[in-house]
Amino acid sequence: MRILIAGGGPAGLTLAACLKKQGIDCIIVEKAEKGRTGGYSIGLHINGWNVAERLGLIDEFKAKAMPLGPALHRDRRGRKLFSYDYRTLAEASGGRMLAIMRDRFQDVVTRHVEADVDIRYETTVSGIHDDGAGVDVTFSDGGIDRFDLVVGADGYRSALRAEVFGPHEDFLRPLGYRASAWRMPIEYPLGASFVGMMDVDHQGGLYDIGDGHAATLFCWRDGRTERLDADARRRVLVDEFGKWPEPVRSALEAPIDWENAFFDTVSQIEVPQWSKGRVVLLGDSAWCLTFLAGQGTSTAMAGAYILAQELAQKPHAEAFGAYEARLRPLVTKMQAVSRKIGGHYIPQSRLGMRLQAWILPIMLSRPFARLSSRLFSAPPLDLG
Repeated sequence: MRILIAGGGPAGLTLAACLKKQGIDCIIVEKAEKGRTGGYSIGLHINGWNVAERLGLIDEFKAKAMPLGPALHRDRRGRKLFSYDYRTLAEASGGRMLAIMRDRFQDVVTRHVEADVDIRYETTVSGIHDDGAGVDVTFSDGGIDRFDLVVGADGYRSALRAEVFGPHEDFLRPLGYRASAWRMPIEYPLGASFVGMMDVDHQGGLYDIGDGHAATLFCWRDGRTERLDADARRRVLVDEFGKWPEPVRSALEAPIDWENAFFDTVSQIEVPQWSKGRVVLLGDSAWCLTFLAGQGTSTAMAGAYILAQELAQKPHAEAFGAYEARLRPLVTKMQAVSRKIGGHYIPQSRLGMRLQAWILPIMLSRPFARLSSRLFSAPPLDLG
């Protein structure tokens, strides 16, 4: 069996590692250049952790993880609202939780697979024809090749999904927010793992990466879904957060590399069926939990492991069906959690802010953290 994976992000790379474990040949095409840095921080939770253990990668992820410690939240004037400690959340999850920058995650998995997997950077799928017996693929560099199966793991705005399943808008479920994230150097310690600020319809803050840099995350209520160029993105951020004090001020005044920065609508993807013929979708291409759920990468990793496992045991049509049957209930649950969290993450009123400042520290404290984890985190999947 020969499989093409469109997309060399966390989902595609993890699938390549899982297919390698099953002895299945694959090729990855990735539109970005090799060695691209940047991106945002991602969380590794129970299902991703379990996959990483089975692939023998968990120690490397731990070595490259961001420091866990206090999280401080302030209002837009800089006054303290509440605080909690990420270490308490990690304890509540049995220690199976870490945060890591996206490019560090990809570096670990890339080094794990690159000796056995052909990764073609700055390359995309420009044409695809499934004749029932196989899939003919035309690439952006003019090359043509034939595969037994094709996996779309090219993200939320999946070009492969649009080519095979239909237009992006057909599967889009906007949640009513936009978000942006980038990396920046910091001149002084943040004094916490995360320093965030919030106001009605707004949330913004910085994560300490641990190497003299911070990762930002800004989110605000905005129902628009069109894409914006770099100048328009900057104007939107300045309009929404430009009058906020430190550390937000420094984040907006820092040079932003929009080639590597994230700026997009916060939306889920809902595809009625994740496979069509010999093509199947994985990760954000298929469901996109959004960062609000905090489980996107881990769910994609679990999906990759389950898909590879099923393909090693069954004909592709049966394997695709079994993969979806095993994963769909979890995805549906976590999409619902993400929609629910959005209304709390972005306060809708002053009263909502005050309630959060009172309730969240209690929910995330040691006596209640385990209960909160069960309510909002993904349950462990049976990986077989």
